[in-house]
Amino acid sequence: MDNTKQLKQLIYSCPELMLRLQYLRDIHTHAYLSAGVIRNLVWSILHHQDYGFDQIEIDVIFYDLNDQQGLKEQCLTELLKQKFPNNEWDVVNQAYVHLWYKTDDGSSISQYQSLFDALSVWVETATAIAVRLLENDDIEIIAPFGINDLFELKLRWNKRLVSYPVFLARIQAKQFLTRWEKLLVVDD
Repeated sequence: MDNTKQLKQLIYSCPELMLRLQYLRDIHTHAYLSAGVIRNLVWSILHHQDYGFDQIEIDVIFYDLNDQQGLKEQCLTELLKQKFPNNEWDVVNQAYVHLWYKTDDGSSISQYQSLFDALSVWVETATAIAVRLLENDDIEIIAPFGINDLFELKLRWNKRLVSYPVFLARIQAKQFLTRWEKLLVVDD
């Protein structure tokens, strides 16, 4: 089975994740679950570990040039908190990240042109993945680097935005290698 089919199968077989995807589709059809919730689910399954949805942070991303004031971010956050109060919700409109995000050296970044563009600068390739549930119940995946690193348990640095020391510090802070011992840091 290819990795795309496998990812979809893992998502479909996770009732807690499906509930969140269905609700997100109901309140914002163009919003995606992303980052750790997808990565950690897959890595936990590949390590034969349970992955619980209580008390975890869940990242939600969308791209809307008409929401510069952040009203949709606030509304989505409130709705998600009300429906799933045991999760910490991090909802970000990627169209306006450039207004507040600074690089390691304090420089500003350019405005992202799309969700694909935004994901293409995330720190690890295995984290740069977003999914949403479509109206026909298919799962759409955005993954600028593909999903092979996710399933091959590879921690690969994406050098587009952060330095290698920041990448290593993130591995340490998130305790990736402690939580999932089969992960391999890949240096290309």
